[in-house]
Amino acid sequence: MTNLDVQHAVSGYWTARAPRFDGVASHVAQSGIWREVLGAAFEADQPRDFVDLGTGTGACALIAASLGHRVRGYDGSEGMLAVARAVAEAQGYGVSFVASTLQDAAIETASADIVTLRNLLWTLEQPMEALRTAHRILRPGGRVVISDGLWSVAPQYRSTYPADVAARLPLHDGLTEERARQMLDEAGFAPAKAWQHLFPASPYPGDVPMFVLAAIRP
Repeated sequence: MTNLDVQHAVSGYWTARAPRFDGVASHVAQSGIWREVLGAAFEADQPRDFVDLGTGTGACALIAASLGHRVRGYDGSEGMLAVARAVAEAQGYGVSFVASTLQDAAIETASADIVTLRNLLWTLEQPMEALRTAHRILRPGGRVVISDGLWSVAPQYRSTYPADVAARLPLHDGLTEERARQMLDEAGFAPAKAWQHLFPASPYPGDVPMFVLAAIRP
């Protein structure tokens, strides 16, 4: 299986799930608290240029748009983007959703003030490249916000890939806050600040240990 095969398999998996995804998604079922937590993590007192990598059905992108930011969302799954575009149109948000894998996304260097990666790193064959991309496209002083969890704690609730695809993903079981902090440091970000304490409990079934971290690009 080549890198391209893995990308196509991951994109195809999410396209197949797209029509039913928002029916069980945490960011829909608990939309109010997600808006509160992410809005706090953005720490933005005015509209900013915002990029959501691996936007899926637009969880972070739509929250950012509701807060007045200028938003672009990128994802390799056309099915997920179709859902995101429909929600954005229904809610009157002018989000630019772009069909592109992370590797192929044509995003200009230093073109964003805030970059988000929510539940993305576990799906990637090269997760560090995603953080390096975020670092590249952020302006100095810009902020990356990442959220993920240790999904192996509640396997009965988690999304998963076929075994041959999962074997190629180093973070398929999920990741801890400690590991995420190490990765942000390795990618060149300043020490991260945690925001998950604003959730009254884990927003995921099975009490999955999760985190929301924000870090500045020096």
